[in-house]
Amino acid sequence: MYYPGLEEHPGYEIHRRQAAGGGAVLAFELPDREKVFCFMRAVKLSLKAVSLGGVESILSYPATMSHAAVPPEERRRLGIGDGLVRLSVGLEAPEDLQEDLERALQQAGVEG
Repeated sequence: MYYPGLEEHPGYEIHRRQAAGGGAVLAFELPDREKVFCFMRAVKLSLKAVSLGGVESILSYPATMSHAAVPPEERRRLGIGDGLVRLSVGLEAPEDLQEDLERALQQAGVEG
């Protein structure tokens, strides 16, 4: 999980100095592209889009969306692997979103 609101994140102290709250965008790694596609097909609440600015939760897959034109070796060098998924958390009930994500991870065969 990549989220600067977590104390173990390398940018935590900088984030704390520059922001009033934790923020609504996080990223996490799944084992591979196949698991990502299975997970994204299974999610029901989040939209799948490049934009992270809506009021609804939005999932994006940088390898085929925002960074599709970047060669794979360059993406990996930048830390954007084939398993990276970004989530912009929207206004859905947290419990509903968590349940949806956990169910989708389970369907993808990934531990939540």
